[in-house]
Amino acid sequence: MKFKRRDMLRMGAATTAGAVFAPGLIRAQGAFPSGPVQLVVPFSPGGGADRTFRLFAPYISEELGVPVNVINIEGGGGWVAWQQMANWDPEEDDHIIGTINFPHVFSYLDPRMNRSETVESFNFLAWHSLDPCVWAVRHDEDRFDGLEDFIEYVQNNPGEITMSSTAVGSDDHMGIAFAEKFIPDFNVRKLYANGDSKKLQEVIGGVSDAVAGNVGYYSSFVEDEQIRFITVLHEERFDGAPDTPTFQEVTGEPNISFAGRTMCVANGLAEEKKQVYADAIERAIQNEEYLERERANNNNIQFMRGDEMWNKIEETREYVESVEFWNEET
Repeated sequence: MKFKRRDMLRMGAATTAGAVFAPGLIRAQGAFPSGPVQLVVPFSPGGGADRTFRLFAPYISEELGVPVNVINIEGGGGWVAWQQMANWDPEEDDHIIGTINFPHVFSYLDPRMNRSETVESFNFLAWHSLDPCVWAVRHDEDRFDGLEDFIEYVQNNPGEITMSSTAVGSDDHMGIAFAEKFIPDFNVRKLYANGDSKKLQEVIGGVSDAVAGNVGYYSSFVEDEQIRFITVLHEERFDGAPDTPTFQEVTGEPNISFAGRTMCVANGLAEEKKQVYADAIERAIQNEEYLERERANNNNIQFMRGDEMWNKIEETREYVESVEFWNEET
């Protein structure tokens, strides 16, 4: 079901928990946007993407001069919402901003999905942030201390280890698929969850042996000594987890995966309207109060527009194509 602007405005009015109002805003007649803007997150409430954009919403609101309401449209590993975004009408849906995660959206490269959309199906505004993937185990896990021990245990105990991940083609799954392709005899069972809270429950409760997630969302659980990181899938050690070695440090293989969060609008949206949104996002993302709050969450803001953004998208596509996760053994 596709939500039109009038439907989403009603949803926003009813869902007060997702509404963000900037007090004291006065709009000139004829200004754009002329009313509340919907910010669509394609995953369930409480996850990393949801937390990121709920935190960002009031700062966009301040710059746009209208309320910004967060709407969650979950399902299909993001594709329930993304299919709608690719078909938004530039006039009826001009008060909606979408969010798209990389490399998740490249799951369309999987021929089993039989999708017609590509990244060219979306009208991107900007790249917002990049949250590196991590692998974590229970804090009291005694079978392996770090990544080297973990890999050796998997190799010596085939079929025993289960890792919690989000959907096939997600950043979590991509990092595991990379390891299974490039590390000899590394094969794990995968338990697919629909969100971060479910994955954490699984690993903390002993349903799974390890979990693939992201630094920003999982850091607080490390601080609470519920889990501990064994590797970060980043080019170099990450400031949010400085004591955690990279996958490449330990294995020599450049396993680099992340949740790259971007924002988009309807295809064909008038250029002046698109510019209003893009400029507001750029100003909001430079707000020092906002940046301080994201630093406290260990969320890595990495703002990009234009060619820089598209170069990052292409680089991510090349990584996904090198992994060929759709060819992994079931």
